[in-house]
Amino acid sequence: MTEEKWAVKVLQISSRLSDRKALGQEISAEPELINYSLKFIQQGSEELATKAAYGLDIALRSDIKLLKPYLDPFLNALQKNQIETVSRIFSKICELLTSKFLKSEKLSKAEREQILSKCFDWLIGNEKIAVKVFAMQSIYNLSETESWIPGELKAQLELQFDASSAAFQSRAKSILKKLES
Repeated sequence: MTEEKWAVKVLQISSRLSDRKALGQEISAEPELINYSLKFIQQGSEELATKAAYGLDIALRSDIKLLKPYLDPFLNALQKNQIETVSRIFSKICELLTSKFLKSEKLSKAEREQILSKCFDWLIGNEKIAVKVFAMQSIYNLSETESWIPGELKAQLELQFDASSAAFQSRAKSILKKLES
């Protein structure tokens, strides 16, 4: 499928789960569509970017390994993204990358650093709770790769704990407990 045809198809979907699933299944069947989707996310049209991210979300939740050939474009899009809905999806993809993906594939030091940098930005910044929760889990998943990570993560979680929502506190409590053991 050409990039133009994919853009037309992506723009035709709604945010309904059935539409997102159909788009995700198409990406799963034709993984090169990941590259087009990542391009759309970086091009700035919020509608196209958000809908492209919906498809990526479904496809990569099913099989995160589909992202491997497109990891560099994903990391570029990760750094440049400013769209709130896309941030939520990207934070979930980071969590998948740092858990399931790490068990079978190794991320390079540079790849880990890009993910850590963005996840700490999300955790420290004024983001929605879901983004922060996925970010803290991703950071924790990488905590054994660098000696400084556990201390920094613990400090951030403790700093934000009392002023945060129940969802934040629940995940933070779980991670803090793991960091203590």
